[in-house]
Amino acid sequence: MPQRLTATIVALAAVIAFLVIGKSLLVPFAIALIIWYIIDAISLKIHGLSIYGIQPFQHVSLFLALVVVVLLLSGMVQMIGDTVEQVKIAAPNYQDNVTKILERLASLTGVEVAPAIAHWAKDLDLGGIIGSFAAAIMGLAGNAGLVAIYVVFLLLEERYFGIKLRIMFPDADRHRKITQMLDAIQIQIRQYVYIKTMVSALTGILSYAVLLWVGVDYAPFWALLIFMLNYIPTIGSMIAVLLPTALSLVQFDTFGPFITLLVSLGTLQVLIGNVLEPRLMGSSLNLSPLVVILALSFWGQMWGVTGMFLSVPITVISMIVLANFPQTRAIAVAMSENGRLKIST
Repeated sequence: MPQRLTATIVALAAVIAFLVIGKSLLVPFAIALIIWYIIDAISLKIHGLSIYGIQPFQHVSLFLALVVVVLLLSGMVQMIGDTVEQVKIAAPNYQDNVTKILERLASLTGVEVAPAIAHWAKDLDLGGIIGSFAAAIMGLAGNAGLVAIYVVFLLLEERYFGIKLRIMFPDADRHRKITQMLDAIQIQIRQYVYIKTMVSALTGILSYAVLLWVGVDYAPFWALLIFMLNYIPTIGSMIAVLLPTALSLVQFDTFGPFITLLVSLGTLQVLIGNVLEPRLMGSSLNLSPLVVILALSFWGQMWGVTGMFLSVPITVISMIVLANFPQTRAIAVAMSENGRLKIST
């Protein structure tokens, strides 16, 4: 027993060291893996499209899915770059509005603004803060070349997975069981990635409509950020609501837009996150809130901001894999919120 415990601790230490040392290679690979699953899921949907009983996109579904993803990613990078430039121009106006808000609060409450707070407001660099958020997201696209290479090789390797499995497991009965289990895992992961991406996109689109209606600056950028933060349950949703509502305060120097955004975006997050998504997702995303926080902390420490965005997809995929092996199913149960897991039969 002590030897097994020692071996487990050494193995965990080796894995953590590998994650830290190999960060420059593993982060692009993790991003590529998620993109590969998205391309695969979109390709299957395009492949199944039928027009008058005919499926015209069967032979080009993968190519079309690849084009869609490349165009979307290119547009995201371009939009973020443009936003950074616009923020630099608008930052002085935001700075003035912060001071006006503090003065209005002082007049409403009858309490003078403390000198320390006034000094903080004067020195607050809003352009730098918003620019940092944009730079952090741009960091996800920093290794675009390496990510693209990984995605291409994953797509090329996909056709040989079945052949390799037959060679690895020559016994027909064992090969059938392994294939069924791996297919079930693949379907669950693909379903999670596709549904999560579609739900996040819906949240981003509806949030964009609300932001545009209120007149918040950089609505496309905030909608993109909401889309990305939606991959992080609970915490991501809270941040997605608070960031644009906080900007509305310094943009409008009045509380009306702030309250409108807080209620509207908060309602969207609650309806989509607590009603629509669970109905679509089933037990694929049954993570314990404590595990979500621990995953955020762990992957954030390992891989920084990029790790925080990837933490929940990585954890969900890990839980799906662990749940389908009897030896590791107990770990998946511990990671889940209510112990109910979707496993292959």
